[in-house]
Amino acid sequence: MILWKKTGALLATALLLGGLVASEAEARGKRMSQLPNGGVAGCNTCHTDGGGTPRNPFGLEMQANFLTASGSAGDVVWGPELAALDSDGDGVANGAELGDPDGTWVVGDPDPANPFAPGDPESTPPMPTATAVAASNWAQIKSLINELD
Repeated sequence: MILWKKTGALLATALLLGGLVASEAEARGKRMSQLPNGGVAGCNTCHTDGGGTPRNPFGLEMQANFLTASGSAGDVVWGPELAALDSDGDGVANGAELGDPDGTWVVGDPDPANPFAPGDPESTPPMPTATAVAASNWAQIKSLINELD
């Protein structure tokens, strides 16, 4: 009887921990639907090799500056500012790589055509022509900083 109680307690603990891990993964998985074409590369849009692995440069940028709250409760703030950045440093703005160069897509809209995966050299689109986003204050500041390097 004691063995049964210990086994039951271990099983209950394992189920509880499994549920917590699953809910944490699900909480962050929601972010894929908060990005244009976020489901194309899935977790690799923000992670180096799937959910739970280190974040790639785009994921780090988003985590640091483009969430409504820290942790799993935060939602992505997608718009012209995040779209104009080149988080992975490949010469192409995040928005162009995700198929929304101007950052005008909103949750609930159909995904834009021609998605690209951030940081994937095989799917990087050609350099976009100048847009209103390219002329944003942040884009101008970034351009000046790049000239100093």
